Amino acid sequence: MFGEIGSIRNEADETSLQILSLFRDSISEIRLNEPESVSSYFSPDYSHYIVVHTPLNFKFHENREEWNLRFCRDVGVSIVELITAEAGSAYVRGLMAIDGSKVYSILPFTSIDAGKAKKARFPEDRMASVRGKVIPSVLPGIKGETILDIGSGFGNLTMEIAKNNPDSQVYGIDLHDSLTGQAEMNAEVLGIPNLKFRTGSAYALPFERDSVDAATCFLMLHHLEDIKFALFEIKRVLKKGGSLTAVEPLAHQHHHGPQLSEAEWKELFEDVGFYVETENMDGAVILKAVKTE
Repeated sequence: MFGEIGSIRNEADETSLQILSLFRDSISEIRLNEPESVSSYFSPDYSHYIVVHTPLNFKFHENREEWNLRFCRDVGVSIVELITAEAGSAYVRGLMAIDGSKVYSILPFTSIDAGKAKKARFPEDRMASVRGKVIPSVLPGIKGETILDIGSGFGNLTMEIAKNNPDSQVYGIDLHDSLTGQAEMNAEVLGIPNLKFRTGSAYALPFERDSVDAATCFLMLHHLEDIKFALFEIKRVLKKGGSLTAVEPLAHQHHHGPQLSEAEWKELFEDVGFYVETENMDGAVILKAVKTE
């Protein structure tokens, strides 16, 4: 067994690590027990590293057996991307371990490790193509002095919105402290100053009436028990003329939540009083709504 050489700092807990396919873009700090050894483990010659660490203390569903083999047995093994290294610690992306986990070994990951075989792909959920294709196409159109991303998760898309709008104040809100805490850490390490994350519910947004220029909901609304209630709450915080951009899976693309067609999603928004236009793209509906009153 390897000896302990350091520990991990992040905001991850069992709840947040249940969604590894999203957490993999989050940032963790590796704190070495011997601070002067940072340069021995991390070199400008390598961009990625193999990190052996404490395994996760739970099991994923049997259809994620590859995750169980990699992260949940005697040790966990993550392939990480180096963000920056400084005195005593390094910041990396893709470390699949809970806050406080121990680090046992760090090795450079090279083309030799990858070999000539077909490149390994991280197991992705059904919405991966939507996140990868549809959402980036709508991000450039989101503008406003105050922007609110509802259901921000680990903040990856919220950070893109903030980078696209450097003169705006951008907020991300999610229901779980572990997600908003990790999102804050990601933004801090990456140096995105115009962004804040808050913990809260879509049913009771912590914002004043008529205070937000633009709001976004990406693959979030279909998880709610009362979508219409949340839409009324979003409408409350939007200024007159403010916009809501949402992306949701269509009925035949997702196995849980309401099975709504493009027309049914549009009708739902109109029932709340939004003027809305829709677009069907790659199995998802893009809804662009405006508060007109």
